[in-house]
Amino acid sequence: MLSQEKILVVEDNELNRTMLVEILSGQYAALEAENGQVALELLLSHRDEIALILLDIVMPVMDGYTFLDIIKKDPQLSLIPVIVMTQNTSEDAEVAALSHGATDFVPKPYRPQVILHRIAGIIHLQETASMINQFRYDQLTGLYSKEFFYQQAQAMLMRNPDKEYSIICSNVVNFKLYNDTFGIAAGNQLLRRIAQGMDERIGAGGVTGRYSADRFVCLQEREKEQAARASISRHVGIPTESKSVEIKWGIYEIRDRFLPLEYMCDRALLAADSIKGQYDRSLAVYDDALRRKLLREQSITSTMESALANSQFAVYLQPKYRASDSQLCGAEALVRWIHPEWGFLSPGEFIPLFERNGFIYRLDRFVWEQACILLRRWQDAGYPPLPVSVNVSRADVCQPDLVDFLLELTQKYNIDPKLLHLEITESAYTENSKQIIATVDELRAKGFIIEMDDFGSGYSSLNMLSQLKLDILKLDMKFVQSETSQSADRGILRLIVEMAHRMDLSVVAEGVETLSQLNRLQEIGCDYVQGYLFSKPVPQGAYSELLENLSNRQGVPLPSAPSIAQTRHFLLVADENAQCRELLADAFADTYEVVQADDCGRALAFLSENANKLASLIISSDLPSPGVGAVVSTLRRITSPRHIPVMILTTPQREQEVQELGLDVDDIAYKPRDTRCTRCLSRRVEWMNILNAYKSRERSMISEACRDYLTGLLNRRGFQAALDAMQSEDFPMAVFLFDLDDLKHTNDSMGHTTGDKLLKHFASVLRQNTRNGDILCRYGGDEFAVILKGMRSASAVIRKSADIVRDTAKFVLSDGTGAACSGGAVLCEAGVSMAAALERADQALYQAKRQRKAGCVLWEGDVACPSEQK
Repeated sequence: MLSQEKILVVEDNELNRTMLVEILSGQYAALEAENGQVALELLLSHRDEIALILLDIVMPVMDGYTFLDIIKKDPQLSLIPVIVMTQNTSEDAEVAALSHGATDFVPKPYRPQVILHRIAGIIHLQETASMINQFRYDQLTGLYSKEFFYQQAQAMLMRNPDKEYSIICSNVVNFKLYNDTFGIAAGNQLLRRIAQGMDERIGAGGVTGRYSADRFVCLQEREKEQAARASISRHVGIPTESKSVEIKWGIYEIRDRFLPLEYMCDRALLAADSIKGQYDRSLAVYDDALRRKLLREQSITSTMESALANSQFAVYLQPKYRASDSQLCGAEALVRWIHPEWGFLSPGEFIPLFERNGFIYRLDRFVWEQACILLRRWQDAGYPPLPVSVNVSRADVCQPDLVDFLLELTQKYNIDPKLLHLEITESAYTENSKQIIATVDELRAKGFIIEMDDFGSGYSSLNMLSQLKLDILKLDMKFVQSETSQSADRGILRLIVEMAHRMDLSVVAEGVETLSQLNRLQEIGCDYVQGYLFSKPVPQGAYSELLENLSNRQGVPLPSAPSIAQTRHFLLVADENAQCRELLADAFADTYEVVQADDCGRALAFLSENANKLASLIISSDLPSPGVGAVVSTLRRITSPRHIPVMILTTPQREQEVQELGLDVDDIAYKPRDTRCTRCLSRRVEWMNILNAYKSRERSMISEACRDYLTGLLNRRGFQAALDAMQSEDFPMAVFLFDLDDLKHTNDSMGHTTGDKLLKHFASVLRQNTRNGDILCRYGGDEFAVILKGMRSASAVIRKSADIVRDTAKFVLSDGTGAACSGGAVLCEAGVSMAAALERADQALYQAKRQRKAGCVLWEGDVACPSEQK
């Protein structure tokens, strides 16, 4: 039986406590506490088990408000939702509870169904993140996926800094031939046996994952790994019913823990590949020097002090522009190292090293002072007072004199602190939240503008974002480029910009490189942009010329402090009561363009014309026929897949009835009576929108889990989902399997960068030669599956495969030859299983590969027939 969620019931009245435990007993396990002090002790000992807290306010020893204030200070405990229960039903009591950190408010006496609905709704929001876990494991073998292996292995290295580890990778020799000979089912069974054997060999002290189709990867303590080498060498192959399958093993002994896990695995795989064809060897150790990298880092480290003293570091400036009219509005200060012998050093080479050895602390302070000198110089020249952003690293935040140092700099050069914007990376907020919050609050109190840098680069904590007082949200370059490449109805960029604006944050998008990206950002109301479309980082003199040109023009520059973008979205208020509508219109007038409707007809009419511009809907449960259900269902239908937050307004008497309607809404609240009530509603609408943005991002993460990270095509998981969604009208169809010829040789001889470019090129070829509704999948490392729906004739299949083979050859390798692919195809009618179709296509691909030349073979009947290439 699955364990029940645990609810902590904090109530001094034993009768009430017993009643609550009884209400919960059918669905939840309960922990009981008679006051806040006992509850705190239980919470500390069960912090990882408690899903929600039901809290009384008036109690002896420690009351509910004190309890809330204490857990609010703990970053982990503050994430546990709290529902406050009290006999005081006044608006002031509800506001007080929410201001102390409560999630929701339920008046006494207890109504079982209402309490259970509230609990279920809140816990569901906490649990949705667990859905992501299913994408952490390889479905065939049960081992970690490659990406999650990287995370777990890195975590183990960080947890055990004193232990030595090795990366072990395995490669099944001629696995493709085994699959072709014995079938996919036998191949899958073999992979499961290998995975089980590796997992058992590594044990609890290591980490095991499936790296790719027939490759597995492990992290193991060096001592255990070395002891097992002899055993690995003796057990060269895994016996099967038909033959012994040979496995090659590659080992990389980890010396530098800061080397990315991808590189470690790549080196172990190179070791395994180096003994292909050597039948007397099954194991190889990568011993190439890392030494060269260490020597380079030592050279950088030994010269960094003198480089700073001799002015080898220079501050460059990358301009920022207003998205609406492309007017210059500031810059980001970036450090460059111009070495007298080495020339320009990439910041990607020396910045990570400085972050590790602590020199970043001194380099950052150099950049801050240079920025202040420039700001003073530009002001003296009469240029417009545009701000400069500087980076504040995690190491800087830990310095106790940070605020004093920055304040002294601005006073020394007599500049307004709001002209020096401070960019603190997103990861710093999540790693040291308590100290960051305190530091940020102090800096803002002194007049500095705070930017959250690299937002979207990790799994951002929206809860943390709601706790911090920021001024600007700066979107990560890769996040911007990824989101703007998707269709507007799939991405979450608009939701994040809208959320930021509701929180009084301006939004800067960095990494803007194309006009289409700019157009998309303008469309969704992004405030400022930065990137190579406008300017790369430039020397100080070049940026000064931009300021001088701006000063000579008549246009008014942007104010140095951020402002909210002018784009406003609609809030539809549908209520039969005019007074209620006016109260809500006044409450949201500064945030939305509020539209009022006094019946369902007017609400539906507005939605039919303006649903794409709607931010939220607030609707009364008392609207006459066709009623609230008709409006909500219509909204969901015409805006799918986008989710518009909906709040239903009702009365205490009708709340349970509305809950039982089961409508797809985000919140249910009581109708406001005065402006005090609307303040509470404003907070709830803001939180409703934040949660909606979180869920949208979660859906996006799930979607990304179905796509290959390199090519953007479906992965096997996404391919299976697409197959499951096919309809009878999609038949007849053509099923292709393509294989990039000699990709491993390309990777080994020309590098994985070239191999990756080839994979991306082939994915582009497939997109160019197919339609939007067709299914494209990266089926394995060098293998791709394609389904062309509605394909009826063999001649059309032959022509299409010839086009794909021809376009693939346009990718010219460094040796002057063109890339090549082989393919197998089959036409299938409705009723043919997809497994059978793929097996036939695989047989045809095998025939194509045997011909030892680029081409495609069409499976017809029991015969695989070569297609003519033109």
